[in-house]
Amino acid sequence: MGLKSFVLIITVLHLGVHGISGHRCGPCDCREENGVFIANCSSRGLTNISSDIPDWTNHLIMANNSLYNIIDNFTRFYNLTYLNISSCQISSIGSTSLINLKLLDTLDISENTELGFYSLGIAMNGLTSLRVLIANSLVHPYAVCVCISKEMLQHLNQTRLKEIHVNNNRIEIFEPGALQYLPQSIEKVSAKNNRFTIGQYLADVAHLINLEELDLSGNLQEPNIYSTIPLMDWVLIQEACDTSTNSDKEKLRFPPNLKILNMKFSALAYYVTKIDLGTNSIQNVSLRGNILSKWEGPVLNVENIRHLDLSQNLCFWINSDFFSNFSSLETLDMAQNSLQIVIAGDKNGSVFETLNKLQYLNLKETYLIYLPEKIFKGLKNCQVLDLSRNLIRSENLFISLQHMNHLKYINFTFNHIQWFSSEFMNELEKVGKKSGNLTIDLRENPLFCNCRNLAFLKWLNSTPYVQFQYFEQYLCIFTDGTPIYFNQSNLIFTKLSQKCDTVMDQIMSCLFATILVLSFVFLAIFYKFRWKLRYLYYAAKSSRRLNFHHDVFEFDAFISYSEDARLFVDQTMRLKVEEEAGLKLCLHNRDFLPSLPIAEGIVTAVKTSRKTVLVMSPDFIKSYWCLYEMNMADMESQHTGRDVLLILLYKHIKYDKIPSTVMYQIKSHTYIEYPNTDDDSEEMDIFWDNFSRAIQCL
Repeated sequence: MGLKSFVLIITVLHLGVHGISGHRCGPCDCREENGVFIANCSSRGLTNISSDIPDWTNHLIMANNSLYNIIDNFTRFYNLTYLNISSCQISSIGSTSLINLKLLDTLDISENTELGFYSLGIAMNGLTSLRVLIANSLVHPYAVCVCISKEMLQHLNQTRLKEIHVNNNRIEIFEPGALQYLPQSIEKVSAKNNRFTIGQYLADVAHLINLEELDLSGNLQEPNIYSTIPLMDWVLIQEACDTSTNSDKEKLRFPPNLKILNMKFSALAYYVTKIDLGTNSIQNVSLRGNILSKWEGPVLNVENIRHLDLSQNLCFWINSDFFSNFSSLETLDMAQNSLQIVIAGDKNGSVFETLNKLQYLNLKETYLIYLPEKIFKGLKNCQVLDLSRNLIRSENLFISLQHMNHLKYINFTFNHIQWFSSEFMNELEKVGKKSGNLTIDLRENPLFCNCRNLAFLKWLNSTPYVQFQYFEQYLCIFTDGTPIYFNQSNLIFTKLSQKCDTVMDQIMSCLFATILVLSFVFLAIFYKFRWKLRYLYYAAKSSRRLNFHHDVFEFDAFISYSEDARLFVDQTMRLKVEEEAGLKLCLHNRDFLPSLPIAEGIVTAVKTSRKTVLVMSPDFIKSYWCLYEMNMADMESQHTGRDVLLILLYKHIKYDKIPSTVMYQIKSHTYIEYPNTDDDSEEMDIFWDNFSRAIQCL
């Protein structure tokens, strides 16, 4: 009889005595499932490993016992592939305690807070088949300065680890180079609820070339909300080993195959300034529950990211080009941020303009009040739009949606919407025709049941292109405060029809007549006093800048002239009046402040000048601004009681061409005719002398 046959006979006899399925083996429950022998010894109050447990056991569960120190307890289990010794109050493990477990695939050693990472590192010796390591909560709940050294990880390089869990360990930092002892076979790392700080070790993460999922959620570190992301610190490398260029040092480095990055509630408290992620394969990023309060960007090398969660970050500002490089983004969660100012101010829709592949946008609970018309203009492929739990009102709701050909669902729940405007109803119907039955949820909005809303309420109940989810739960509130749910829609329309048919005609007739009368009255008053109203408005604006005194003027005369008198004013008049007579003229092309509106500059010039001289010429009566200057000077005369206007008939104008308003001013005010000849110097001298004295008269 061969040795193998002998072992087989002994095994059969042993199983016949102790049983396999549903029988106890010592203090444990043992069973076989699909050819796997499982010994469940959890919560038995054991202090050592029972000798009744078969040596060939495949799965051994020893959780919630009191093993304390492990020396050679498991050396006999040559066939073990799964070992759970979590919550066993283990404080030490010998360097050869697990060395014989050559087939061990999964080890769960969690919840042994007396053990620590040094003892764990010793225990990893010889576990060449280990694929999954679960090592959560290996330190005290209030431990400080937890640093993972090279020595603690040196034996892990011998394993074939694909998955490692080190949650709730208050890890703060790794010794530079320590992470390089992790095998490159690792595909998933879960390190939630630790206290990671930024340091040199982060450059070593790139060593894990097969890592696909990294979960760093729940950092216990206290945040500093005023920090910006310290890019240089993330990639510090010892100078002796540094062969990278300066441009490389400005990039974050990730494992080349990393696809999922989870950093929810990780106490990241930064302004997101310019970031370059370098070469990466990241597709799914969750930064939920941090304090990334200002998104400036730009963020580079993010073209692979398809799913981005930035919710609950207390964000109050987004730069217009922050999302410009997220060309593959399909889902974007921005819920529970404070975006009312940045969204309301984005009149051109630049924030979401480049997100042409986005299918899902979550703006839930972002304090939105006003939505600009073009805010979603870039979302051509958006299917789901969540605007729930905001402060949106009916009068602030007219967003352009026609370009969103694939829009399927809009969530408007928990807003302040009372009705949709006719324009917005048409917009929704056009979208519904294109996408094929658009669905809207309007629950928890105070829909008004009044005559004004009758058309909207009927539309809710009849439009074929828009489906209203949970329609029977919508609440309609009448003017007397009576609420009725839409499951009684017949009652709603009956009450409204009776009330509105008789009242609406009367209201509309009275309203139309009132508006018509008021419009005529208003237009008549405005036309009659149009120049005075303009004068008073700009005079009030000017008085806040300047203090006017009627006996002290900045200029002797403000010269109002048209283009055909420009050379006469700029050359002849300036020579005779300013240089020879010593008077100071106000000329609009020289003395007007460039920062003032023209209309305000004219009123200021009139008020700060002793006289306003109208240089009459054929082009003068055709110029809007010349006539404006004449009327403002006339208003100044009426308002202050001083004689302001002085009319100079520079060129002959046919009487039938002169407007009645200009003719009235000529007949009502002093005017001087310019001599027809320039040859008689004596006559010219007399003219300029009289002209200068007329300017100085009050």
